Amino acid sequence: MLKPAATFLLFLTSYFLLLTSNIPASAQDALSPDTINTIIEEARNNNPEIQAMRQNVKAKEVRARAEGILDDPSLRVEMMDLSKENPFPAPGNAMQTRYEISQMLPYPGKLSLQKRMALLEVLMAAAELKAKEIEIITMLKEAYYEYLFINESIRVANEIKGLISNMARIAEIKYATGEVAQQDVIKAQVELTMLINEIIVLEAEKEVVQAEIKGLLSRAQDTPLLEPAGMPEKKPAINSGDLINKAIEVNPALQIMRYEIEVKGLEVELAKKNYYPDFMLGIAPIQREGRFDAWDAMFQVNIPIWRTKYDNQVGAAVNTVEAFKSKLRGEENIKAAEVKEGAIKVETADKIRQLYETSLLPQTELSFNSALKNYQTGRVDFLTLIDTERVLKKTKIEHLDTVITYYKRVASLERVVGEELAE
Repeated sequence: MLKPAATFLLFLTSYFLLLTSNIPASAQDALSPDTINTIIEEARNNNPEIQAMRQNVKAKEVRARAEGILDDPSLRVEMMDLSKENPFPAPGNAMQTRYEISQMLPYPGKLSLQKRMALLEVLMAAAELKAKEIEIITMLKEAYYEYLFINESIRVANEIKGLISNMARIAEIKYATGEVAQQDVIKAQVELTMLINEIIVLEAEKEVVQAEIKGLLSRAQDTPLLEPAGMPEKKPAINSGDLINKAIEVNPALQIMRYEIEVKGLEVELAKKNYYPDFMLGIAPIQREGRFDAWDAMFQVNIPIWRTKYDNQVGAAVNTVEAFKSKLRGEENIKAAEVKEGAIKVETADKIRQLYETSLLPQTELSFNSALKNYQTGRVDFLTLIDTERVLKKTKIEHLDTVITYYKRVASLERVVGEELAE
């Protein structure tokens, strides 16, 4: 009886070695790199917050086209020498009717300054749109990577489940031949039950992250979401100095502040224009007894004599510009520190990922295979085999976590910089 059992155990060992050798070494093997880009594009097109910001840009553009144009002229009609018999005559039927048409003319340069300020507000709105897109895309990437992590964790759990099932069969065969106690079989069944429980929990977490992704994509919750087909297989170049310069140049939050400084600078120029008068020109044809027999011309100008008021307006505008400049310098320092911190985190995550892929994961797989062989030959007990299986499962999940952590930190760094990092 021992010889057929030994032959069967040898077959199982070969099968386990083949199975474990085919387990992917990283979470991104055999996965499409385009899926994340597809859902990002869907979010750009369908996310309500992004759509709202896009409409805001259009509203600012329309408003900017209305700036820099003169106010509407005014028409004033005066009827004089009205009689008691006809106190409310139609225009032209009074003894004398005066038609006054006037146009306000701001001091030269005011309208052009208002136009430039409106155009800067369009640029600010566009930068706000970019900031919102980056925010939503970062949230989507993090949710997608979490989705991928859970999906891959379920796959690994099912692989380990297959290993434990086969371990239980080995224990049953050894128990049938009298080589081990029934306790080994019971331990294998308990381990299998615990793993099934973990898979149930992971499936529930998977539904939660699916709901988050659907919300970001503005999909109905009852619509299906495809299984994650992969993540970008890229390793961006990380150079803190270059990334800090890039962040200061392109980060939309900093761009918004620069546009605000320009707007405040124009407000200074506009406040200085208040030292000079605005004008009003008008013409008034006069109708007497149905005939136009006279014309009046008008010229009006305000007299800006209260200089203290205008001095205070200019001073307030100048101080506001300086305040915004100081705030910008502070934000640039904060962004530089955030980029440095993000770069360190990315590099650290990459090193940990490489450590798992080159050392820890191969070592734990080798340890499990060795324990499996030694259990079959009776050199180790089943508890040792279970311990090595648990370490293998834990290491595989931790390896997946290092991969996901790396890409999440890359996404966070891209958010701080303000654009996607190049490979």
